Amino acid sequence: MNFLGIFIYIFISVLSLIFIAPANAQIKDDVTYITEFTTLNENMAAASLIWALNVDTNDQSRALQALLSAKISGPMGAISARKSIDFRVINNIDLTINATPKHLILTVTSPKENFKDAIKHINQILRNTEINKNWLKRKNRAYEEISSSRLRTPELLETELTDYTLFSGNSPLLNKSALKSEILRRPNQIIFNAKDYNFKNLADVLMDGLLSYNATLNNFPKKSYRKLPAGIIHSSDTNSSETLIFIGTIKEFKTVREQAQTNILYKYMGYGPGSEMFRIIRQEKRASYDPRSHFTQIGEKLAFTGLSATVSSKNWHEAYDLILKIYNDTRAGMNTEQGLQDSRNSMINELVGNLRRRPEWLAQRYLELHPVKPPEQIIDIKLLNESFSVLPLELNNKANEILENPLKLISIIIGGKINPKMEIQHNIFCKLPPNKRLDYCLDKLTSG
Repeated sequence: MNFLGIFIYIFISVLSLIFIAPANAQIKDDVTYITEFTTLNENMAAASLIWALNVDTNDQSRALQALLSAKISGPMGAISARKSIDFRVINNIDLTINATPKHLILTVTSPKENFKDAIKHINQILRNTEINKNWLKRKNRAYEEISSSRLRTPELLETELTDYTLFSGNSPLLNKSALKSEILRRPNQIIFNAKDYNFKNLADVLMDGLLSYNATLNNFPKKSYRKLPAGIIHSSDTNSSETLIFIGTIKEFKTVREQAQTNILYKYMGYGPGSEMFRIIRQEKRASYDPRSHFTQIGEKLAFTGLSATVSSKNWHEAYDLILKIYNDTRAGMNTEQGLQDSRNSMINELVGNLRRRPEWLAQRYLELHPVKPPEQIIDIKLLNESFSVLPLELNNKANEILENPLKLISIIIGGKINPKMEIQHNIFCKLPPNKRLDYCLDKLTSG
């Protein structure tokens, strides 16, 4: 397959055994599959190490990420944390950690000329069995979940709602010893990414000395994700000067094409200076300094979608009505051809930017399709093809069916006084008590 002039191919490492895991079976870690992509900028190379897991609680996921982060950041025997960090700074080595309910992902990125040294460094880190207690304490704090009702940022709100949806189980937390074992074992998959670069033997270097044994967490069954309820949540604060407004949902798409179409429509509503949110909420009404739209893919056909703005608490309900009007007008197909074309271009630019600069993004899209092992044929990431083939002119006629009915969305207001008209609708309204997380109201609205 060929798209964007990007040739993507797969090979199975000589270290690996051909292994097909039955559905819901425990995944054996004596099998490591290797995949190569060639999408990064010319001078960069990357490797994503993937541990297959079944993590159904947010606390478990955060504990794993904190543990891996402490392992990366702390000292390694005689090598101090400062020396290790200085080595990465000097060689321009970047490390990122990502987690989904099914995977823990460590991605290393560096210039090509330093990549072999980066791989040796990662192997050194992974083989280190001792994790510094002080560093672990720091990282546990860094990964503590902060309620969006406290800091009132759209980023925290998105994280809180996404975690609520994806981590829907109640399995007991593993103890520290068992958690350490999860990241001492060999990864299940390694994804390399670079143009015109020979990765020969690097998988051997990366996995040298790493143990091979079964994953503990994969013994827990993975529950399906939770849908966000419709309704209104208000965390009131009569003393606040600013109020955060969010209107949206986590949407499951029928097709990948619908996903690409929805992305364009949300960018039309609130992505950047040319959007309706910016034009109306910021420029015309001077009601907010950061109106925006949200479209974040969190699954193969699942994305976090919404509109948000931080506004004055005195007239938040007026801003709320404006945001809802923008959504309804877009859904009714009242969109300019140029605006839709610009939004499509923004989506394409974002996709190309992700392919060239964010190897962890491509790794996650690949894992959504191939969570256990590579396919036998050429990889086909349909999202990319569909995004390029969407025609902006078709969207006005389809917007009404593509965008959710506003009655199915959830509205979250953090700050300001309660609107009596909203509170009267008690069957879809939940007042969030002080110091309570959104889960309190999400569960209440779900149960009716």
